[in-house]
Amino acid sequence: TNTEVINMTLPTFQGSVGRIFPFASKTGTNKGIIQNINFQYNVRGENRIQTTDSLFFKKEMFEDAKAGFQHTIPLSTNFKVFKHFSLSASTNYNEVWTFKTIEKSFDQAERTTNTESVNGFDTFRTYNFSTSLGTTIYGMFPFEKEGKDRKIKAIRHVMRPSVSYNINPSFDKYYDSYEVVSADGLTTEEVEYSRFEEGIFGVPNKNFSSSMGLSVSNTFEAKVRDKDSTATEPKKITLLNNLNFSTSYNFAGDSLQWAPLRVTGGTQLFNKKMGINFGATLDPYALDNNNNKVGEFNINNGGSLFRLTSANLTLNYSLSSKNSKD
Repeated sequence: TNTEVINMTLPTFQGSVGRIFPFASKTGTNKGIIQNINFQYNVRGENRIQTTDSLFFKKEMFEDAKAGFQHTIPLSTNFKVFKHFSLSASTNYNEVWTFKTIEKSFDQAERTTNTESVNGFDTFRTYNFSTSLGTTIYGMFPFEKEGKDRKIKAIRHVMRPSVSYNINPSFDKYYDSYEVVSADGLTTEEVEYSRFEEGIFGVPNKNFSSSMGLSVSNTFEAKVRDKDSTATEPKKITLLNNLNFSTSYNFAGDSLQWAPLRVTGGTQLFNKKMGINFGATLDPYALDNNNNKVGEFNINNGGSLFRLTSANLTLNYSLSSKNSKD
């Protein structure tokens, strides 16, 4: 009511096809890289209108309407490697249809950038690829000794290391440019833009990225002597629900290629009534005199291996009345 602007999204169409295994075994057991290949299909279409109340339900309201369709096909597979390793790979194909694009130019006389709408069907296509390799390692550390009834019988450690790789190509072929000319007729700069900038479903990715991710998740459990003297088996308790470490390395970066190390963890106390979660971010790079991050490791700059840049701790406790008995 203040601006007299009306925004409408009408109609919206959405459809999908469930997961399909085109090479699945007829016996129903999929164990190979080919048999486990699967894909889905999703499509979304929208028509968006921005107009004013004075033009509402008049033919002018449709002149600036934006319509488009987005098609996505995620494809993935997974299989075992050397019996103990699990490898997964996936790629995502994205195709956008639009019925209106833009064209930019520089008006030297007015010293402004002109943006013109171009009616007509146009499309862009993007894709990316990712893969990960992981395994599970089990460890048991016994504390029992013959003739001694220790409170802690054993500690069980489960570790799940994983390494991943992601690549996002650059789709700069969908980008154009225009020249900004100074008053004396000289080109001062070249401005890059995408003709899909004002589309409903965004623009193609222009920045190439190639990165490797590293992560380790851990859980710790203990077997302890049960307070109930009639119990024949030790009681299992959780020491840490999770203790996770993760970071990544950017192959495409010119500097600061290592991402900060993220540490998270959590546990439960008092018969699982109190939950404790914690986290910290550790940066391997040093700061200059102006507190700006530089491409030099902190340990090489006279500091520690990591700089603590953030930390958090949360506690929650569950209160409930006792269940009544009939």
